Amino acid sequence: MAGVMLALALGSFSRGSTEGAGLNEMPLFAWLARAPLSFSWWLWIAVALLVVLCLNALLCSIEALRKGRSLAPQLMHAGFLLIALAHLLSAYGGFKQQFQLGEGGSIGFPDGERVWVERISAEVGPLGMMSAYRAQLRVGNGAPKGIEPNQPLFHKGFGIYLKEVGLTPAPVALLEVHREPGAPAALLGALLFTLGNLMLLIQRRGKPLQ
Repeated sequence: MAGVMLALALGSFSRGSTEGAGLNEMPLFAWLARAPLSFSWWLWIAVALLVVLCLNALLCSIEALRKGRSLAPQLMHAGFLLIALAHLLSAYGGFKQQFQLGEGGSIGFPDGERVWVERISAEVGPLGMMSAYRAQLRVGNGAPKGIEPNQPLFHKGFGIYLKEVGLTPAPVALLEVHREPGAPAALLGALLFTLGNLMLLIQRRGKPLQ
């Protein structure tokens, strides 16, 4: 774990390079395939150390279960492994892209359907600043559905998020489309990790400090 943190710390000082511009804009493995090794070396080290860490957690849990030890730490290990699996799935099969569309514009999806921008609106305060904004989207021939910054639209595994709007010279919306195939595994992992922590706290409640 110390090695992972050290690799990430070293990498944080080298991310000012232009090669790192897309690190947060695309799936991890897609970025690693494009980035030169001279820039991405720290991330490869972190990934390799995380593989070792996951293998260690798995083997420790197997050994502990064979010896009949407490279940709580093993639930925490299982939660950690599921969260790591979730990141792996999203790093391989995730999708993230931004689209700037006006009213009447559309986004095509792999299933052949299109999501159309029906209407873009915003509320402007007394000082001329936007206090709220929203967009009406329509999937295929369906009914329009409203989205706001904290209320995305989900379409067959893709999340459509409203990031920003502009009203002049014509209404335009900045939409961000996400696909996170690891989200269910991440949720289950977080629940197991929390359950393991609670069980461990209950087991240790009332025990004197050693």
